[in-house]
Parts: sequence; structure tokens; C-alpha cells
Amino acid sequence: MNSRTSRTQMLYTLGFILFLISAFASFFTGVKVGADKTEAKYAQLTGHEVTEEFSGSYQQQDLVTFYHNVFLPYREFKRNWNDQVDTLARSTDARQNAATLKNLSILADKQYDKVTQDSLFTNSPLLYESQLNVLKSLTLFSQASGKVTAGSSGAEAAKLLRSDNFTSSAVKFGLMAQKNFYDSMLKWGSKTNSAIPDESGDLKTLTFIQWKKMPLLLKNASIANMMLNRGIYAGYDPQDITAKIDDMIYSGTASSLKLADIQSSVTLLISTGAVQEQDFIKWREQYYGKETMPQLPFFYE
Repeated sequence: MNSRTSRTQMLYTLGFILFLISAFASFFTGVKVGADKTEAKYAQLTGHEVTEEFSGSYQQQDLVTFYHNVFLPYREFKRNWNDQVDTLARSTDARQNAATLKNLSILADKQYDKVTQDSLFTNSPLLYESQLNVLKSLTLFSQASGKVTAGSSGAEAAKLLRSDNFTSSAVKFGLMAQKNFYDSMLKWGSKTNSAIPDESGDLKTLTFIQWKKMPLLLKNASIANMMLNRGIYAGYDPQDITAKIDDMIYSGTASSLKLADIQSSVTLLISTGAVQEQDFIKWREQYYGKETMPQLPFFYE
């Protein structure tokens, strides 16, 4: 009797474990399928494979067109997403919570349509890749908003939404898109100014001495890479962090705080919420008057 009971319990346990494995596999496959469908649809729209880089790529007009038709709609989405999720976290109204989640999904779909209606960048591979990553990000954000069930606790709904695997993947694709764009500016800058490298490289630790010697576009690309590695998904742009760091260095704040390098400076700035949108504009004339940068609105607005 005990032997038969043990076998039955063992079969139930094995069955339950197989069910969990299947459920997790299906869930993570869902994230990949969502991204893959976007990639397939995007490839259909272009009618081209990504071409190799050539001398005509990464022109200023490419960057300007990309900014208006891809980066700006996504930038607006990112700002609204963060604002609405913060609002959701403070809400105790179940009806309002449901409306917020629905609005987030609608917002992602709306911005997706804005991005796909405009120029494609097959001659500038990094811009092409960036647009594709934006589309993947918006697709997954839309799916994430549709998964979470609203309740009376907006804080709980916001927590579930932020920790959802679809959201995590959406954030990653969005930050990859940002890095692609800033790397594209570096490509453009290297053709405009021989003192600017065409790649940021992979510096694990940046000293203040190294940082001071870097041109603005290289600083920005390095910060975009740090934001990707750390999952920093905020309303401000890489150049805002760059400007804040430069001001800390030249004002003597970094020294008085005994900061060791750029990475530790970024950690402090992010953890204390010290970086704000438009920080770059605040210090542009003071620190960057002679820097080479493309004619993009967020460098001059």
C-alpha cells in the first residue's frame, strides 16, 4: 500500500515538474516570438537585407531623418511610459489602473505605427539595427501591458509590469536601439573629424584623465553603453549624464566626493536621481562650444 502510494506521489511530482518546465519554456518562447515576428515584418517592409557599410553611409541627413522618424517617437513613448507607470504605482483606483494599462498598450501601438511609416536605413547598418530594436521594444511593451491584470493596488500592478519578462526584454531592446544610434553618431563624427574614433571600444573602467581627453560623441556613446549594461531606462539622454559628469569634474565636486572613475560617478548620479532631462542643454555653451556634433534638435533645443 505504501509502495503504491509512493509511486503515485512520485508520478504526480514528475508531472508537476514537467508542467512547470513546459510553462516556463512557453513563456520565454513568447518573448522571442514577439521579437521575431517584428523582425520578420520589418524585413518584409524593407525588401532588403542589411547591406555592408560603405562610404555613403552615416551622413548627417541619415541621422536627422532617423531622429525625427524613429528616435523622437520612441523618446516620447519612453517618457510617457515612465510617467504613467509612476502614476499607476501611486493609484488605488481599480478602474483607473485598468485604464492606465490599456493606455500604455495603445501608446506602444501608436508609436510603433509612427516608426514604421517612415524612412528605412539599409545603407547605415547601425541605424537599420536601431530602428529594428525600437520596433521590437514597442511590440513587447504593448504585449507586457496587455498581460498584467489591474487591481485596486496600483503599486502591485506597477511592480508586476516592471518585473515582467516582456517588459525586461522591451527595455533591453530600447537601450540597444539607443546605443546603436549613439554609435552611429560616432561613425558620422569620425568622418567629419579625424580626432574622433569610429568605435567606442570596451573600456571596463574609465579614469577621469581618459574621460577628459575624449570627444563628446565618444563620451556619449560610452554612456549609452553603460546605460544598456545597467538597464538604465529613463527620460534623460546619454548626453545629459555626460554633462552632469563633466560639471562634477570641472566644478571639483567629483574630487571632493572622492570618486574614483566614471563608472562610480554614474552609479552615484543614478542612485541619487541627480540627472535630469535637458542637463546637456544647461551646460552646452560652457563645456561643448567647440565640440563636433550633428545638427540634431536634442543637442540644440
